[in-house]
Amino acid sequence: MAEYDVNTDAYLTSRYQIAEHEDREIFSTHTLLETIGDPSGKSVIDLCCGDGRLGWLLLEMGAKSVIGVDISREMLDRAEERRQSLPAAERDKVRFVQADLRTSDLILPQADLVSGLYVLHYADSPEAIGGMGRFIARNMKPNGHCALVTLNPDIDPDEDHSAAQAEEGVFIDFNRHAESRMRIGDFSCSVWRWTREVMESELSKGGLCDFGWAGCDLPDDRPDLQARFSAWRQNPQCVVFSARKTPVVHH
Repeated sequence: MAEYDVNTDAYLTSRYQIAEHEDREIFSTHTLLETIGDPSGKSVIDLCCGDGRLGWLLLEMGAKSVIGVDISREMLDRAEERRQSLPAAERDKVRFVQADLRTSDLILPQADLVSGLYVLHYADSPEAIGGMGRFIARNMKPNGHCALVTLNPDIDPDEDHSAAQAEEGVFIDFNRHAESRMRIGDFSCSVWRWTREVMESELSKGGLCDFGWAGCDLPDDRPDLQARFSAWRQNPQCVVFSARKTPVVHH
């Protein structure tokens, strides 16, 4: 995902300066945070962390520690800049490491929670999905759980997704091949659309089980947002994926 190193400013500007940014963040995170539950006192690994947007939120909600992981050195540098501005006590709760989730053998302190915003659709092959599954399982506690936002595996590329994508400001030019192009403002990069069957098969091989797929939704007390994002709610382009670590069977 070299685009995040080369076009970092275009991505961050497109994400933070669009109209109604805070409302769109609620849409991105509400179902994820409901799936995560209370992070208080928990250790977190934040996948595809970018500039740390989810990690900072979980820290504010009481997470004990956050390790952000991303392939982009430039995005990690932006996250580190913010970390350095924190008071020492808060700064020590978070760190950032560079790794390619598809192939990395990196071993981190096992976390209670592995999470992330927009993760599995960066797997450019079924084997890469399995690699991501191994990374998650290896670095998650036996009783931990995984919850992350990713592209909806049940999307029909032949349907019209323009209304839903316009509401979120994220446009994906789907085709019958796995690889598609995602556009956010002036930023664009490749993403990959795999079926649920392919993903669950590869993630099972990677050491995960008890899969869940929940469409991104909005709080009940925000009917204004529910109306604004009505097309997306009916045709969710992204979902919250959840899983647990496959138990080790001792013979």
